[in-house]
Amino acid sequence: MKKYIALISLLCIIGAISAVSAYGTNGPLKVTYEEKYNITGNATANGITSNIHNITAYIIINNTATDVNDTLNDVWVAVNMQNNNITGLEYYNKSGIVLGNNVADSPDPKTNLSGGNKYIHICTLGNNSWIIYKFSYNVSNVPNVGAPIIVNESYSTTKVSANEIVNWTVHMTLQRNTTSDVSVKITKYLSNDYNNYGNSTWTLLNISKNESSTGSTVVWNGPYTSNNNDALNWTDILLSDNSIQQLNFTVTANSSYSNRNASEIPYGFAVIYFNYSNTHYNATDVIPGIFASGYGQISADKQGPEQDANGNYVVWYENATFKNKAKSYSFNLTNVNIWAVNGSNPTTLDPFNTTYLINGSNHTYGSPLPTSLAPGAHWNTSKYNFTFSNVPVVWANCTFKVADNNITILNRSVNEYSTKYGSTYIITEYMQIVGGYLIKVTKHIIPNKDGTYDIYIVVENIGSAKSPYIYAYDLIPQNFSIIGNISVNESYMLNNTGNHSVSNPKYNMSIYWALNPLNGGADGDGSYNDSTGMQNNETVVIHYKLNGTGTFYPSDAFIVGIDPTHSLLPTTSPKITLVSGAIAENYEPLLMLLSGLVGIGCIIRRRKNN
Repeated sequence: MKKYIALISLLCIIGAISAVSAYGTNGPLKVTYEEKYNITGNATANGITSNIHNITAYIIINNTATDVNDTLNDVWVAVNMQNNNITGLEYYNKSGIVLGNNVADSPDPKTNLSGGNKYIHICTLGNNSWIIYKFSYNVSNVPNVGAPIIVNESYSTTKVSANEIVNWTVHMTLQRNTTSDVSVKITKYLSNDYNNYGNSTWTLLNISKNESSTGSTVVWNGPYTSNNNDALNWTDILLSDNSIQQLNFTVTANSSYSNRNASEIPYGFAVIYFNYSNTHYNATDVIPGIFASGYGQISADKQGPEQDANGNYVVWYENATFKNKAKSYSFNLTNVNIWAVNGSNPTTLDPFNTTYLINGSNHTYGSPLPTSLAPGAHWNTSKYNFTFSNVPVVWANCTFKVADNNITILNRSVNEYSTKYGSTYIITEYMQIVGGYLIKVTKHIIPNKDGTYDIYIVVENIGSAKSPYIYAYDLIPQNFSIIGNISVNESYMLNNTGNHSVSNPKYNMSIYWALNPLNGGADGDGSYNDSTGMQNNETVVIHYKLNGTGTFYPSDAFIVGIDPTHSLLPTTSPKITLVSGAIAENYEPLLMLLSGLVGIGCIIRRRKNN
């Protein structure tokens, strides 16, 4: 007589993940280590100062398979929390079928996981389901921490006057701060809303003349002023090398600010988004191991009893079969056990009690085993026999894991998310505004064919209100002398003048001019031929001629002073006007030309003075 009894028992035990190089590049189980940066900064005419407030790390465990048979069981992720810079590991969010998730101090011993001191465990992770855990870094203790991009900003002017329409150009630059490609998107908003990085004194704010060195820009009507064209998108930016990319645009503005003292007020903000496939800490250092099992089937087959040599029905046969029931996952079968126990008393049956174990029935497969079983594939043990005079119960179990090439570890860094603006990486932009007068001074140094220099100092009130008395200053370098008289146009604007020696041996003397109050409204172009500005008492032009003897230093003449309380710059940037009449905003490239005009004995050196 033959009897066939099948008992199916499935024990899911997850095996170890091997080295990073063995992971797949597009496996359905995707584990992403993501660092999100919370950064803010302030932009003024002097550039951007920014601060990384914190870096939050997210571990995203995502079963991207689409079939229900690809449900995963007993997913374990080891997390290295031994770094003192790390605080907390907590559940953040999930979607789909996610059951029994928790954080453990140690893993199930059968997994052989190591390398972490915290372990995320998910009992069931359905197809198209994900779960996220997070923790934070103490940024002050993170070595060499820095954002993956360098953002800077400068303006064409440092101050503007109130109660008139003014313009300034914004120059924003981007450069990657890593060796990986970085994708960037920036949205810039002008704002007169106090709750959105603005100031209510702005009555006009809009953007024009936008251009960029890469990507594309679009100006649109933003939500934070009542004006049109007050927001800008700079998109499709890919920083693939160390070159600097630039965005330029012009802001047209008017402010009702009325205080005489200058004030730095916000006029809008930039929201920065970035994404790149790398992280400050290596993903496999933070996540040293991942384990998962899935939908597998182990069956134990029993055949018998059959007669032995003496004619007794005591011979039994056993074997086991493992089948991969998943649709997308391959499994590594790492261990198979088959054994039989005495089942004469079902009420006390215990498959793990060795006193019930039947001699000759216990067999273990550790190696060789198939390295990978594709979906739908199966594997059988050998057929074993043992002798037992009663009815045995045959058991089988196995350990298997999702194949390494079906697991993908990803890492990336992005900006922290903001529900209001989309990103917490926000640069608040400020402009210094003067409610009354605003003085600008420009110095022209013009070389003549006879070796002399014509000096023009142009003082302008580009503000909206009349100024008080103004003091303009100039220094005469060593071995230079003034030829002829010093003229002031218009002459009635000169209230007083004088000179005195200074402590620096490079200069013969200092000259000052006390000017009568200037009317507001100068155009600020720095021209010494602005007859209209002079006639309207908005501009004063001081002129004299210099001659050098012996060894002299023309570059030491590149200095001019103005009472800085309401001036455009605390220190001004003189211009050089060439003999041809062209005006250069930056005189450094012209020094060699000036050297050639002066002669061999002339030593050229630039000097900065505050």
